[in-house]
Amino acid sequence: DLTSVRQGDTDQQLPENPERNTRYTNVFGSEGFSSGKHSWEVEVGDHPSWGVGLVKESVDRKGELYVSPKYGIWCLVNDDGKYTNGGGQTLSVKKSLQRIRVQLDYDRGEVSFYDPENMSHIYTHRDTFTEKLFPHFHVGKAADAKTSDLKISKSEVSLLFLDKLTLK
Repeated sequence: DLTSVRQGDTDQQLPENPERNTRYTNVFGSEGFSSGKHSWEVEVGDHPSWGVGLVKESVDRKGELYVSPKYGIWCLVNDDGKYTNGGGQTLSVKKSLQRIRVQLDYDRGEVSFYDPENMSHIYTHRDTFTEKLFPHFHVGKAADAKTSDLKISKSEVSLLFLDKLTLK
């Protein structure tokens, strides 16, 4: 149904596609935004390694992909309970996040992240957007977590398949 993503154990042999990231386990939304307000929620559960946010259309999909606004990726990242803004800044989060609400206000140049359980604000990236932005999802190994999939909900965002990931 193109609303969930997980990292598989083996690389898949996929046809070459200019939109496919061939080096990292990233998935981009299939439709982008160049104006207006948009939001969606991602269920992350107890998954230990993930990143959710937005990526600019012209990001390098074949080489290094640095999760940083400097390189056109505006994300909230979790690495085993350490939350960062994708630019290296550690974020103070009171409890382990189970769901993330991503809100884009393209015209104001803001990407905000919230805990939808109580709508507490986590972080806002501010920038000047000059090209189309796509939802961005990174998922690491689930290890012993009960949650192996990241699930997108409350959204019309669907995923574009990009290597080493299994969509359901």
